[in-house]
Amino acid sequence: MPGVPPPAATANLPAPLTPLVGREREVAAVVDLLRHPDVRLLTLTGPGGAGKTRLAVAVAEGLVEDFPDGVRFVGLAPIADPGLVAPAIAQALGVREVGDESLVDRLAAFLRDRRLLLVLDNVEQVVEAAPLVVDLLRACPRLTILVTSRVRLRVSGEREHAVPPLGLAEEGDASSVANVAASEVVRLFVARAQAVRANFAVTPENAAAVAAICVRLDGLPLAIELAAARAKVLPPAALLARLERRLPLLTGGTRDAPARQRTMRDAIAWSHDLLRPDEQALFRRLAVFAGGFNLEAADAVAAPGDSAGGGFETVASLVDQSLLREEDGPGGEPRYAMLETVREYGLERLAASGEADSVRDRHAAWCLALAERGEIATWGGPEQTRWLDRLEAELPNLRAALAWCEGIDDPQPGLGLSGALAALWFHRSHRAEGRAWLERALARAGEVPSTARAKALRALASQELLLGGGRAVAHAAESLALWRDLDDSWRAADAQLVLGIALAHGAEPGRAPPVLEAAAAQLEALSEPYRAAVARLHLGQIALERGAGARAEALLGEVLALFRRGGYRWGVAHAALLLGQAAVDRGDRPAAAARYAEGIAAGDWVSSREGLVNVLAGVARLALATGSPLAATRLLAAAAARGEIVGHQVRPSERARRERAAAAAQAALGAAGFDAAWAAGRSLSDEQAAAAAAAVVAAVGSPTAVRGAADNARRLTRRELEVLRLLAGGRSDREIAGALFISPKTVGAHITSVLGKLGVSSRAAAVAYAHRHALA
Repeated sequence: MPGVPPPAATANLPAPLTPLVGREREVAAVVDLLRHPDVRLLTLTGPGGAGKTRLAVAVAEGLVEDFPDGVRFVGLAPIADPGLVAPAIAQALGVREVGDESLVDRLAAFLRDRRLLLVLDNVEQVVEAAPLVVDLLRACPRLTILVTSRVRLRVSGEREHAVPPLGLAEEGDASSVANVAASEVVRLFVARAQAVRANFAVTPENAAAVAAICVRLDGLPLAIELAAARAKVLPPAALLARLERRLPLLTGGTRDAPARQRTMRDAIAWSHDLLRPDEQALFRRLAVFAGGFNLEAADAVAAPGDSAGGGFETVASLVDQSLLREEDGPGGEPRYAMLETVREYGLERLAASGEADSVRDRHAAWCLALAERGEIATWGGPEQTRWLDRLEAELPNLRAALAWCEGIDDPQPGLGLSGALAALWFHRSHRAEGRAWLERALARAGEVPSTARAKALRALASQELLLGGGRAVAHAAESLALWRDLDDSWRAADAQLVLGIALAHGAEPGRAPPVLEAAAAQLEALSEPYRAAVARLHLGQIALERGAGARAEALLGEVLALFRRGGYRWGVAHAALLLGQAAVDRGDRPAAAARYAEGIAAGDWVSSREGLVNVLAGVARLALATGSPLAATRLLAAAAARGEIVGHQVRPSERARRERAAAAAQAALGAAGFDAAWAAGRSLSDEQAAAAAAAVVAAVGSPTAVRGAADNARRLTRRELEVLRLLAGGRSDREIAGALFISPKTVGAHITSVLGKLGVSSRAAAVAYAHRHALA
């Protein structure tokens, strides 16, 4: 529709910490291949350490403009179960699991009309999932898939591009310094050597040795990086001498393994053998981590009290020697990870050490302790978003620990861990996966009463609420009975709250109010006012659905004030949105706008996409009430599109509200105008839809709110305002950094400052704020 921009191409590509050296010809060749209409599945093959992932990222960066519906990167290295490939793709695309509908069908429905590039990285360990790739390509004619794998998928329509070693100096020209220095592989060696020894350079004295090192390592990028890390203490001639002794071609490996792969193992073994004994012990123990770890986790898994502690100095030493890589974790916390090839070698060393079981036990215990620490904080408190981000970052580790727990005799650790992750499964839409872990853990444990069983049943009830499985009430009731038998009044009151919510969502909503009222009273008596407020929030929603607007506003006003005082942004957001709906119902448009503005500012609606559906639908009714059927239609369409993607379960009363609003908008616009506006609304990205809702609210907003927004905006520095404008324009951190000639890390620091000054909790809320107040 005129005036509605198409959704900007987006990409979630990982930001490499070092520049790509060489590969210019390979990048151009692969980009050209993927631009050809007949190439819809391309697999980059090569041994571990060949640089397949880095090449794929560079290719994808060059193709962002060719795929108007975006480029999505799915890292599969931490996944060993082919059954988890579809959930991983769904997570990257924002497609949510719901009910018993096939996730593959949901993915196909989402991708069917989209011109999108999907990058599947490290497929070799889940290559049995290759038929899924074919199913998606057959169902989605505009989809293109780029795969990295050590082996071909061996499916119809696959094109293979073998990733070659980096270009070497021509034989016989090693005496030419210029020729040696110009080759791709030497450029990489020099760049990485200079990272540990700033004055390193190719000279007439060392050119032959540098060239020989690169030839010996077959031009494999990871092997080059491991060798270059030793340039700090070993000059090229000494380094070459060690390679002569340490890296001969293996003769005892399997005959069908690629030669470069065998050399790669030797390269890692050589680097490993240079470690001190305490570093070797820590290295093999850290290999248990899937997807990375922080220093706290390293300390927990390294045996307490022995010489292989996971302290910073030892971890830093492993980073210096390229066996670990440092990256930014949630909140900017340092995080460390092994390349998968290195980790595989570490796991071999761990198995050979005889301590694998004890290390995996400690890893599972750390995961359980982490989940239990975040358990209460993730139930809507002020720390909810931070803890959910933390647990999401650890999901590969949590999955590895859950899988380990399924193989040990004692079922309680797995039961406790799966139950403690209830909020992660629920709020980050891993509900079907969470339900599967919980059901298996409960089946293994039997019906023996325990706190872990009661907690797991409560968690399972939460997942069932939005999966439509129909067992939420039964699970919540059983959890409540167990907590009462265990004489845990706090947990019993919480289980009663979950039971009340399950009843409100179920087939007998009339049974919910007395259960919720009893839960609120019990939680108040236990000095849990915020959990009691959650019960009253749902009572207010029920009253609103029944047409008791005055009672609903009284209840919701009380809980909103309480949530504000406690900094419960989740509670503020939901209470404010319900109050906005109540104000629309009674015709008070300025009050509705004020409530919606507060709800939008408090909530992370792009991450919580079910919540975004409710925001869009609610503001659509405000738009309709203010005589803007065009805006109302777009918002209703955007809400419907997102609801389909995430499997949003709409209560019957709310569904009727939306249908009445759509009918009124269609009557105002006419069939053709309504259809055009609906199509435009469905095409909006999450960020564009949130901004459109914010614009409607701002148009009805009060002068006081506008003045407050102006005051907040004046607190931003010039550079912060520039960053906000670029962020609102859909730029990534890397693109903002390039535009302003600063580092991505500095961009992140500026965005954190902007969020604090504007009083919002997420980037999406900051973007909506910028559009709402004409800062973009």
